[in-house]
Amino acid sequence: MADARAECSIRVLCRFRPFNDAEVRRGDLFFPTFQGDDTVVVGGKSYIFDRVFPTNTTQEQVYNTCAKQTVKDVLSGYNGTIFAYGQTSSGKTYTMEGKLHDEQQKGIIPRIASDIFNYIFTMDENLEFQIKDMNRVPYVKGCTERFVSSPEEIMDVIDEGKANRHVAVTNMNEHSSRSHSIFLIDIRQEHLETEQKLSGKLYLVDLAGSEKVSKTGAEGAVLDEAKNINKSLSSLGNVISALAEGSKVHVPYRDSKMTRILQDSLGGNCRTTMFICCSPSSFNDAETKSTLMFGQRAKTIRNTVSVNVELTAEQWKRKYEKEKDKSKNQKETIKMLEAELNCRRNGETRGPVSKDRGAVKLTAHWLLTRASGCATKLE
Repeated sequence: MADARAECSIRVLCRFRPFNDAEVRRGDLFFPTFQGDDTVVVGGKSYIFDRVFPTNTTQEQVYNTCAKQTVKDVLSGYNGTIFAYGQTSSGKTYTMEGKLHDEQQKGIIPRIASDIFNYIFTMDENLEFQIKDMNRVPYVKGCTERFVSSPEEIMDVIDEGKANRHVAVTNMNEHSSRSHSIFLIDIRQEHLETEQKLSGKLYLVDLAGSEKVSKTGAEGAVLDEAKNINKSLSSLGNVISALAEGSKVHVPYRDSKMTRILQDSLGGNCRTTMFICCSPSSFNDAETKSTLMFGQRAKTIRNTVSVNVELTAEQWKRKYEKEKDKSKNQKETIKMLEAELNCRRNGETRGPVSKDRGAVKLTAHWLLTRASGCATKLE
């Protein structure tokens, strides 16, 4: 179980928000065309993702389609990540948070908070859980770490974090997020009878939006924040590009604290879902096309996932005995090969009889070809 590893692609979902008031007043054109559940056409080009959500999609539909399974995965011992990417005012915070205490309008994060405990209450009563908002390396100043015992306590932590998040008014958004929001839940479980231990980390990420200063009208401190946001998102783009190109030399995770935190989520041990959030307005066509291309690159990234399991003393013992037997068999095989090699060196045509003649001949042939000055071939 601990050694079982599998490759999986990052799951990319595209969500278009409805027109906002400013776009309606300007008389902007609605320029995307939706085809089926997985395709959107923009500027005559088709973009295919795991799922495309048109403007009339509800919060519940989004959650049930993409995020509900993530809770099951994390409680099964996998790491999971859900994060939202897109330009400023594209609907990222609405998708991830929504209206936190509104049953209809709440987003992915508050729904996950409820679902975690709903699933726990239906699981084996011999399972003991520890759930906490986790603060680990890399160090982030001001992060908190809390143990929680109910959905309400998770929401209290979210409310506290949301209050600390800086927002500002811009021409694009009345409540523009000026920082990234990363909420990490660490779930550890132990079966009281078997002593089997599993753990799973869940990253919930609402990125600050990329922006053009000419559109947002940012000035002073807000302009400086925009520069830092764009620089951080540029680092994320560089990581995505390196992974998409299959770079074996260097993936620049350490160029920003955000990409360092998300290292497992991008190319590591994590089942990752990325929301790319888009505006349907012709006023934002360039930014929307850029976001769609970003999503297509991300879709090519493959993570290698495995269950985070901590072996019990009995399992370690069985593993040790298995490795001990394996080592014993390997030593016997080596002795057999050495005997056959000596026979060949002495000019004998046949070596000692083995249980697996084909395997011994193949390995012995490799040993002979490695031996200096030996040109004898096996029959």
